[in-house]
Amino acid sequence: MIFAMAGVAYASLGDVSPDGLTGLWRFESALGDGTATMAATIGTDMVNPYAPSNGVAYLGPWTMIGVPGNAGLYADGGVAQMRSNNEFQVFHGISPNGGGSYVNEYTIAMDYCQTSGLTSWNSLYQTASGAHDNDGDLFTDGSGHIGIGAIGYSTATYDVSTWHRIVLSVDTSSFYRVYVDGTMFLDGALNDVDGRFSLNNNFWLLADDSWEDQWGLLGMVATWDHALTTSEVAGMGGWIGTATTPTPLVIPEPATIALLGMGLALLRRKRS
Repeated sequence: MIFAMAGVAYASLGDVSPDGLTGLWRFESALGDGTATMAATIGTDMVNPYAPSNGVAYLGPWTMIGVPGNAGLYADGGVAQMRSNNEFQVFHGISPNGGGSYVNEYTIAMDYCQTSGLTSWNSLYQTASGAHDNDGDLFTDGSGHIGIGAIGYSTATYDVSTWHRIVLSVDTSSFYRVYVDGTMFLDGALNDVDGRFSLNNNFWLLADDSWEDQWGLLGMVATWDHALTTSEVAGMGGWIGTATTPTPLVIPEPATIALLGMGLALLRRKRS
C-alpha cells in the first residue's frame, strides 16, 4: 500500500529528475530589508550583488514543488524582482564535463515574467565570468522570439509579459535547445566545446553588457549537470493554456528512498 500510494502521489505531476540536479532556488521568503532570499533549497545560495535595491521580494504565482510523500513540501509563491543592468549570480555546482575544461553539458530551468521593455531586447542569461563582460547569451526580441544570433531564433513566439517556464538544455558538442512551457522553441546545432556557451563555476541570470536586459520577476530556478531530454522537459511543463499557476514539480528520489526504508523496516518487524 505504501508504494502504491507513492505512485499515485506524483504520477500526474511534472517529474523533476533528481539525477544530476545540482541546484534549486525558490526565493521562498523575504529578509527583513524587503529583499528576496537567495537561499538554495538544493545547492549553493545565489548572490545578489545589488541588494537591497535589486531582488525585491514579491508574491507571485503559487508554485507546487515537493516529493512523492509531500507534493507541497517546497510550495511557495515567492518571486524576486530583477532590475535592468542588475543580475543574480548562480553557482551551479556542476563539475567540468563534456570533454573540456569547462561545463559543456547542463540544463537551466527558470520561471520568468518580463515586466518592462516589452518591445525591447532582453537577455536571459550570461555565461561570461563577469556579468557585464560581453553580450548576453540568450535573448528575447521585441516580438517574442527567443534565441541568439550564433544559434538562430525561434519562428514561434510567446507573450513575454506573462509567466513562462523557460528551459535551456545544452550539450556544446552537439546542440543548444530552448523550451517554453515544455515545448521546444529552438533546436540549434553546436560544435563548441569550451566555447561561448560553456560555463565557468557560475553564470548570471538576466545580465548583459549594454542594457539589453529588462525588469522582470524570477521564480523557480533549477540546474542539472547534463542536458535533459525533450521528453523530460516536456514533463516539466509550465503555464499550459490559460493556467494561472505552473505545472507542479515533484523530485522523486528523496521520498522514494524514505519510503523504501519504511518498507524494509516493516518487513523486518514482520519477520521478527
